[in-house]
Amino acid sequence: MLIPHEQLLKAGGIQKVYEKDEYIFHEGDTARYFYQIITGRVKMGSANDDGKIFVQGEFTDNDCFGEPPMLINEKYPASAMAITKSYIIKISATAFLQLLEKNEDLKMALIYCLARRVYNKSVTSKEIINHRPEHRILAFLMDYKKDKSPGEMRILIPYTRQEIADFTGLRVETVIRALTLMHQQGKVEIIKRKLYF
Repeated sequence: MLIPHEQLLKAGGIQKVYEKDEYIFHEGDTARYFYQIITGRVKMGSANDDGKIFVQGEFTDNDCFGEPPMLINEKYPASAMAITKSYIIKISATAFLQLLEKNEDLKMALIYCLARRVYNKSVTSKEIINHRPEHRILAFLMDYKKDKSPGEMRILIPYTRQEIADFTGLRVETVIRALTLMHQQGKVEIIKRKLYF
């Protein structure tokens, strides 16, 4: 969802810089702000009892994040961390809701954004319960490609094997073995350790 930055700032938002690996909020914090990235990358994830992080989403330039619990005055179900140095506008829930009340187009854009996320979560959940690692990885790669470069034949996947493991709920060793097999089957290309799909 892209709300013009000036509009957010005029409505009471503030611009903040988050350094790489800095937390924006923690799992269990009360959601009090709407966040929109100007530039940068943010990941949201939660840890299991063993400390393994499951990445629930990644956000980049002009994306918003963390708004569902803010809208219903709940606690964050996951933590958000800057992956790179990130410039982010944050605006209080009260000011953001007032902005929505005054602008029907923004309200509809938010509804569309939330609907898209719910749909994508449903698709992802379906893929995660499939126990075949190759299937999970392929679904993740297809989803990324659909989002970023739907018309291209093969694109560079900018994620490390560890990041793919975090997104798919697999161990990094399993991802490495599965990608090697998928390369042999011609489903992906690995050139100089770079992954193309």
